[in-house]
Amino acid sequence: MTSVNALSGRPQPPAERGAHIAGLFGLALKHLRAEILADSEREFPGLRVSHYRLLELIPDSGARITDLAGVAGMTKQGLGQHVDYLQKLGYTESERLPDDRRVRLVRRTGKGDEAVAFSLAAIGRVETAWKKQLGPERYEVLRTILLELCQPFADELEWLEKA
Repeated sequence: MTSVNALSGRPQPPAERGAHIAGLFGLALKHLRAEILADSEREFPGLRVSHYRLLELIPDSGARITDLAGVAGMTKQGLGQHVDYLQKLGYTESERLPDDRRVRLVRRTGKGDEAVAFSLAAIGRVETAWKKQLGPERYEVLRTILLELCQPFADELEWLEKA
């Protein structure tokens, strides 16, 4: 019997290659997300992985909604809704700039800093497990290759490194 996918005209990945790279990255991210969310509801109720990520992107000095939206790959409106939600829960605060009232500057609160520390600790646990699984040398090769693949996004990479 012929599969439906074969009839659709879409190319099929070669059987000898197994899962494609997007699926493999997806599984790795699923593991990371699960580790972040493991105790999240008890420690920081109402936060999803996307909220932790946004909190991590906010530098200590604060950031404009427009800049955060660009780095996060979101619209200004969508990011503003996330910030409003986080502000309601006490993780962020925002203010209008005195010299341009249209611009909103967002900062993390102490509670937001605690949430970032929580998510970074979870990511650290996954990195430690991967180092143990792969060995330190292979893990560093993985990081180096990922950094190389991210070079076309140098602006976003720079933002991640300073946040």
